[in-house]
Amino acid sequence: MDLKKSVSSRFPELDIFRGLAISYMIFLHVLWDLDYFNILPLHGGIYQFNKIVPLMFFMLIGICLSISYSKKYQHDTKLMIRHLTLRGLWIIGLGMIITVVTLVFMPERPIFFGVLHCIGLSIILTIPFMQLKKFNVIPGAVMVLIGFAISMFSVQNPSALHLIVGLHPAGFWRYTIDYFPLFPWLGVMLLGVAVGNLLYKNGQRQFKFPDFIAHYKPVSALSWMGQHSLIIYLIHQPVIAGILGLYIVI
Repeated sequence: MDLKKSVSSRFPELDIFRGLAISYMIFLHVLWDLDYFNILPLHGGIYQFNKIVPLMFFMLIGICLSISYSKKYQHDTKLMIRHLTLRGLWIIGLGMIITVVTLVFMPERPIFFGVLHCIGLSIILTIPFMQLKKFNVIPGAVMVLIGFAISMFSVQNPSALHLIVGLHPAGFWRYTIDYFPLFPWLGVMLLGVAVGNLLYKNGQRQFKFPDFIAHYKPVSALSWMGQHSLIIYLIHQPVIAGILGLYIVI
């Protein structure tokens, strides 16, 4: 979820927004788990805003990629290819571990191509687009539109490639708890790259941002969560499920 190699330490607002996203994600997952354990029915009116979280994450990753490109990769394409490919593969590997875990513990709704799979592959696929900088708004918008278009179609017997790009059977959400196809989410990440090149041109912030962290402890906590969002993402569900499981037993 987070790019530790980014320059978020210099731009605390990125960590704050990431911390906000991870906090809201935890809140939504608590609601989902309460429903899954038959403790409290899921409130659809609140949960319908669940797409806000991945929108923030994919945009922020794109912004961080644009800053990293300006700071480290702009004059060393080989370094960029190596670092981003390894980073992407590592995140895909984490996604595959989650796939195995869900196959064991939730075989009725395992994760085939979830958010980590999509983030990892999208990071790798952004490599040839990085030089476009702010002009990534064009391919990004096109990919988002493609995602909306293909979501109106269904494939009865999809291959792995079909699922990755966004073609799936009707009612596919009944068979998986997490699904993020490349279209539109790769497009959202590219839009983030474009936004990053506008707001952090040449790796320099183009706007003023107050030092909230030094004066407000809640903001400092959000910043900390933003800096550790990946590990929080990996452990929060087992922690929530464990607590609710104990509650049921007791």
